[in-house]
Amino acid sequence: MNFYARVAQLESENTAFAIVTIMNASINSPGRTAFKMCVTANDSFGSIGGGGVEYKAQKIARDMIRNGEKMRILNEDFNDKDGNGCGGKADILIETVIPRNALVIFGGGHIGTALARYASDIGFDVTIIDDRPEFATLEDHPGATAAFCASYEDLPTLDLPQNAFFVIVTHQHTGDRACLEAVLRRPELTPKYVGCIGSAVKLKHIFELMIEAGVPRDALEKVHAPIGVDNGGITAAEIAISIACQLTAVAHGKTLLDAMSAKRHPLLHL
Repeated sequence: MNFYARVAQLESENTAFAIVTIMNASINSPGRTAFKMCVTANDSFGSIGGGGVEYKAQKIARDMIRNGEKMRILNEDFNDKDGNGCGGKADILIETVIPRNALVIFGGGHIGTALARYASDIGFDVTIIDDRPEFATLEDHPGATAAFCASYEDLPTLDLPQNAFFVIVTHQHTGDRACLEAVLRRPELTPKYVGCIGSAVKLKHIFELMIEAGVPRDALEKVHAPIGVDNGGITAAEIAISIACQLTAVAHGKTLLDAMSAKRHPLLHL
């Protein structure tokens, strides 16, 4: 399989990767202009000339994938310090292709509709699932890429994405419990995020029932419940914004303790 066929395969598999390309290489550079290498989180193929610079580019590319960085140019000078000793120079372009995170929203009501719109704008690939046909259409959820009607009781056997974000905002607590239990009982899904809406009293009751039903406590400890950020809002749009904020933080490996003012307030440096 040639280089571009393998890249196309990665893209079809929704795998994050980086393309590393040698640009403007001098005659003494170990890699020639247009040499390419593809880097994933765990593998690489192709080459930009080998040696320490190739290793460095792989490390930087993987850091960029983790951090969501789109592009970077390295200006490399191949001298004795890096073990090459050839004296050549080259510019190296690193470009990442990072798939959109999959977000499944259980519940196509007011909050689900608003969240689909906001989440799509911030880079999520959104699917709406509702057990009511009239709340499971793409026409009603312009931010979603997919919407369908399914019984929440059928979720244990439903085809759901792996490594996805799951938000549970159904119109009744029985639906919330069915969705939450279905996701937690399917370890093969390896979710990046699971959040459930509701008051502390309602969620306490749901969690008690699930523990009695044999759902492991450590699985429940990972659930964001109540979901979202306490921004003081009570409207569907305000709640959806609070959830979107939490989703963004988790997607970038942050917590809500990472407020900009807490880290970069001007008075901290005066």
